[in-house]
Amino acid sequence: MLRPLFLVAWLSLLLFASLPIRPARAAPAEPGGNVVVLPFRSIGLSDTTAAVSHDLLVGSLGDLHVPVIRLEGDVENLPSGAEACNDADCAASIAHEWGAERVVYGSLSRLGGKIIARLNVLVIGEPEPYYRDQLTATSEDDLDTVMRRFAEGIAAGRPNSDRATVESVTQAETQTPARRASRSGLGFRAGFLFPTNNSFGGVDRLTNLQGVYRYELKDFEIESSTMLGFTWGEEQFDWTILDLGANRLFSTGDFAPFLGAAVGVHSVTVQRSYPVTVDYGYGPYTYNAGARQSETVPTLDLVAGVLGLRTYDFTTVFEVRYHVVFEKFRDAGGGGAQGIMVRIGTSR
Repeated sequence: MLRPLFLVAWLSLLLFASLPIRPARAAPAEPGGNVVVLPFRSIGLSDTTAAVSHDLLVGSLGDLHVPVIRLEGDVENLPSGAEACNDADCAASIAHEWGAERVVYGSLSRLGGKIIARLNVLVIGEPEPYYRDQLTATSEDDLDTVMRRFAEGIAAGRPNSDRATVESVTQAETQTPARRASRSGLGFRAGFLFPTNNSFGGVDRLTNLQGVYRYELKDFEIESSTMLGFTWGEEQFDWTILDLGANRLFSTGDFAPFLGAAVGVHSVTVQRSYPVTVDYGYGPYTYNAGARQSETVPTLDLVAGVLGLRTYDFTTVFEVRYHVVFEKFRDAGGGGAQGIMVRIGTSR
């Protein structure tokens, strides 16, 4: 039992260590300092749209208790439209005139039917913004949600592109991302299981065939198999009733290495043959006897492999598994049922 538990702990630590860590820029020393929001640099949008977007961002910051300096009085001399500030030096110079400690500046650009919104927040006296973010609006009607999302990020002190709240999910995020094909479907795996530690009755090799359903996310994939997995050979049999696993993908390209784990419920039969010598007074006689045991038991697989042709609608798979059955099968001579499985396969 200790070996499987150790392997589970090892895999958990490895998966945790492999998660991408996004380096965060430091938040301003005085997060409560006054903020001035400059007019957006706008390309392909009307002055009214840019001005309303500016007001929406200012209002959302106020709702989140971020102290904002309102641009009142003689503001017509501030650059706007395509001439608006969109670099740190220009923004810092204007913010200094208004007595702000932080300045928010950015751009709105139309690209076909989309509007690309970029935002920066600079602490006066620092050379580079501590906050940068970019979001896409599918239409001008979606800009109010985009500005709310920016405000949430500024209030939190970090980019907010992947941290939406129920008030700031954009229309673009509700649409299916463009991919070459759907990333879910049926697949098949075939290969061999090589028992270890004299398990599976002491045989050398078993054959494996399994049908799976695969669902892929950007960095993870989930696989399940119900009643469609068989491992057999030399009177040994391992039938998959249910398997459920998850793999961490380490690339978004055509060849993606992965690590993962799967748990399942299997019906396993182990049979072990052993020699028996008897002597009935006519000299010793040796023959092969056998013991057989069948159990329905939990299982664990630790997985490493690589996906090929990931961006297409036909994906290849090569994987190595350490397969463990949580039963000693003492009635069949012990040794349990575990081994290293090597498989290839395809998925749609």
